[in-house]
Amino acid sequence: MEWLLTLFFVPYVATLLFFNWVEKKLSGRIIPESYEEGEELMGKKNFTDALEYFTEKISKSPKSAKLYRFRGKCHLGLNNFYSAIYDFEQSLIFDNTVPETYFLKGKALYKIQEYDKAFLEFDKSDWHFRGENAEVLRWRGMARYFINQKEEAIRDFTKAMNMGDEDAQHILLTKFKSLKI
Repeated sequence: MEWLLTLFFVPYVATLLFFNWVEKKLSGRIIPESYEEGEELMGKKNFTDALEYFTEKISKSPKSAKLYRFRGKCHLGLNNFYSAIYDFEQSLIFDNTVPETYFLKGKALYKIQEYDKAFLEFDKSDWHFRGENAEVLRWRGMARYFINQKEEAIRDFTKAMNMGDEDAQHILLTKFKSLKI
């Protein structure tokens, strides 16, 4: 019986090792596709053309988290918040390790006044950024403010302000006038 197990197990392990070796050899030779044209259009705030560009690219690579994130940014720039949320969710399905995607999804949810859901996305983004992104902390603080977590919001704003975020400082000075900074 043991010889039967060995007969099937050894070729299986050998096959796995071979394909792992091939993948390592080929991974350095594959050049990732560049999306400079679409990114340039977004940089010029030409979101409509950028949206068409990324939609065309998605039709050729429907499992690209990066393309869905870029198209979501275009929708966000065009104030198509529900479409942006959809694209960010698709992006997270294919790669859930990019903190910017959580942050952008949170912004879209915040814009449609889904503050509790936005807070969760900002919190995930903050976790991935390891608490080192002042903008994420400020947005999370704003979401917390609207879901009545005022003390935690003040902590987020204060931490963002200590990291040099002037917008967080302005919010602290206007929304929380009684606070002594």
